[in-house]
Amino acid sequence: MIPSFIPSKTALGAIAGLALAADMASATAVPAPANGDLYLAFRASGGDGAAESYIVKLGSKTTFLTAPLGTTFTLSGLGDVGSDLTAKYGAAWSSRGDLYWGIFGLVSGVSPKLYSSRPRNPITTIASAWPTLDTISLNTTSSQINSVLNGNYGYRVLDSTTHSSVAAFQTNTANTSSYYYQVATPGTTDFGSTSGWASIEGNFASGTSGTVLDLFQIASAGVTRVGNFSISDAGALLFTALPALAPVDSDGDGVSDANEILAGTNPNDSSDFLRIQALTRTADGTGVSFKTIPARTYLIYYTQDLSAASWQLIATIAGGATAATIQYVDTDPVRVAKPTGFYKVGVTQ
Repeated sequence: MIPSFIPSKTALGAIAGLALAADMASATAVPAPANGDLYLAFRASGGDGAAESYIVKLGSKTTFLTAPLGTTFTLSGLGDVGSDLTAKYGAAWSSRGDLYWGIFGLVSGVSPKLYSSRPRNPITTIASAWPTLDTISLNTTSSQINSVLNGNYGYRVLDSTTHSSVAAFQTNTANTSSYYYQVATPGTTDFGSTSGWASIEGNFASGTSGTVLDLFQIASAGVTRVGNFSISDAGALLFTALPALAPVDSDGDGVSDANEILAGTNPNDSSDFLRIQALTRTADGTGVSFKTIPARTYLIYYTQDLSAASWQLIATIAGGATAATIQYVDTDPVRVAKPTGFYKVGVTQ
């Protein structure tokens, strides 16, 4: 006879306990929030995924504040955000008008700095800046943001997702630590009644190409724009820094005010800028005439073919005691013998 085996309650309890321990060991907590971090959040107002929001740690504000002007880069270290979005909000997440996204963060302290997105509408027009906040409003709004990050049910206590070590799904509740509560409670501004933020979120009604979020820094000293965020259909997040400033040319002579100040010419006089006044050639050499002023050093360059790498410095001339037009004569026999040649003049202080 084959003996039968019926596990005891104790044995069953031990097996269940081991299974629970293994399940608990597989969960990995998200990294703890650091002062100055920025966060990206998604939430659906209905349909698939409406019960949970998705929060992603983007990293330090410094990454974005110090980005070179005019540059665009894809954020790294976020994992596969696109797969998480698909798993929670469906394969068509990138075209859902009821799926929203926003960016927020803070530097806490005596004088907090807040970071908040604002959607462009249309995407070609930069969003208006959020209002300046007084100290009380800054601290009140800071407290609401901090609750989402460090509250009892906030980001800090969540487990990371399958596809990202810095992202987590958060159950939507009426608790202040709920991102959904902070931005989707009817009749309130985002992150409390004193923020003045009508809505930090854009949506995907026009696809990923139809939504751009401008990021603003709100501090006691005022409000400044940091740059903007966009996202691809694959969930890749892109940041674009502020554009490089065009050089100012007050008199329209083609030379920037900064360069005119360096050269000692008048930035408000279109006839006054550093240039070669005359170029004369004789059997003895080539004369290069230009205006000089005191406390400047002038550099004479020569090339035969105008290619960028072929310019060579051939003379350095100090400005005299007074402003004057001078002529430098190039008597180098090799250059004098050439049938063609080009000269330019530079200036330093």
